[in-house]
Amino acid sequence: MNRLRAWLQRLCECEASLEQELLARVLEVLGKHAFETHRRRREENRQLYLQLSHHARAGKYASILPALTQQRTDEQQLVEEHLNDLRDMAWHLLNALAQITQTEAQDDTTLRQHLQQLSQQAQRPDQLDVQTLRLALRSMTEVIARREQRHQQTLRELQGQIHHLMRELEQARRESTTDALTGVYNRRAFETCLQSTVAVHRLFHYPATMLLIDIDHFKQVNDTYGHATGDAVLKAVAEQIVRVCKRRSDFVARYGGEEFAVILRETTLRDAHKLAVQIAQQVQQHPFTLPTGERIQITVSIGISELRPDEEAEQWFRRTDALLYQAKQAGRNRIEAA
Repeated sequence: MNRLRAWLQRLCECEASLEQELLARVLEVLGKHAFETHRRRREENRQLYLQLSHHARAGKYASILPALTQQRTDEQQLVEEHLNDLRDMAWHLLNALAQITQTEAQDDTTLRQHLQQLSQQAQRPDQLDVQTLRLALRSMTEVIARREQRHQQTLRELQGQIHHLMRELEQARRESTTDALTGVYNRRAFETCLQSTVAVHRLFHYPATMLLIDIDHFKQVNDTYGHATGDAVLKAVAEQIVRVCKRRSDFVARYGGEEFAVILRETTLRDAHKLAVQIAQQVQQHPFTLPTGERIQITVSIGISELRPDEEAEQWFRRTDALLYQAKQAGRNRIEAA
């Protein structure tokens, strides 16, 4: 932290445009991978880092270090609390098992005593006491019944805790495969879906088609209106894609900065082309409106290809990417399919 403080001080005292840009880029990367804390939601933390990156480019360093310190403290607190929750759950499980073992041992001792008593009486039928026998059997039945009740109660408690943990893990899994900005899947999830789609195709020979979608002149939008507007445009385009690709099997992901990938299972090239036309029309027919009322016309370029027999996942992606490149080179706002 002292080194960072000294670096920021040096930035204040000299012209360091390259270092300013480096610091801004680092803050943008931190924002891209920000996660939710107790203080702010994930998107709010992302906006915080974006704001700090703007401050870095403008040479306003005073607010950066306090904000980073607070954010890292919040993140550390969140992680430690989750670790403590896991430790508590593990301790509760071990404690429950220990209690079960201890109680089982006590019950086993009681049962052995009763069995020994019954065995002694069975060896002397002339001295058999029916009342004592009845009491021993009742006591043994109660011990077994209590043991069964304890098992059921412990099982219910553990099931409740496991279900809670599974819900948290599922939430974490969704966050790890979801793009924080647009809400669609991220690149990691896309690569997994790509591999599984190829595997399914080889087994059952179902058709599958890929769309790669690139927002035309997106850098110009960022440079002219700022990154906040660019982010809003990305969200708007993602919404239009999802409106068209709305089947449960349709997979939509943000693959890169302004690039989206769609995998359509059990879909031929012809049907996928129709959906691509709808996507392009939806985006073009819904210009993005700024708070000032100014409207930004948005278009997309799309490359489409159907998975070929024995084609590897990487080959399929590269072929589709080449078609997207052709669409952009041909003037953008176009669809190239093969």
